[in-house]
Amino acid sequence: MTQHRLPPLVAFALTVPILAGCAGDRVVVDDIGIRYSRAEFSAAADGRDLRTVVQGNPFGTPGFDQAVTRIMNRTYVGPRTNFTTNPGPTAKRDYFVSLVFNPSPDVTPFALCNSAPIPTAAPNPGRITARAAFCITGGEATAVTGYVNNVTGPDDPNFVSMIQHMMLAMFPY
Repeated sequence: MTQHRLPPLVAFALTVPILAGCAGDRVVVDDIGIRYSRAEFSAAADGRDLRTVVQGNPFGTPGFDQAVTRIMNRTYVGPRTNFTTNPGPTAKRDYFVSLVFNPSPDVTPFALCNSAPIPTAAPNPGRITARAAFCITGGEATAVTGYVNNVTGPDDPNFVSMIQHMMLAMFPY
């Protein structure tokens, strides 16, 4: 029986796309609770500001929270929502989104929604963990976790993709 082996260059060419796929983002849905419904999210956010709390800054750059909310606002999640760190009078105070980048130690969705400051690790764009929750009156309605490695800044396509995927997972249809 003869064995067929791929030439090394062909084997390498076939492996690169697989490894490149591993370099992207990964999002895990931690919890879609009984408090979440599409109607509830629409009532809380459609045509309104939705207070968005961003903690941690994996790049150590000024304006990081604004960069994150810009990505969130460019992601279609259904209702016309303005994710903002400075909500105006249209915001409903019992609803908000909480995001934390590189929490140290790790946090639970409940901790994201209790409005206490969460300790975060020093800036490290080489490995980013992001936890997020849609919160209703101090408890999580949905919670997600995103992971991405080796990104250069908040405009890096892999970082943008992670935030977009987190948004879609946090606000399911």
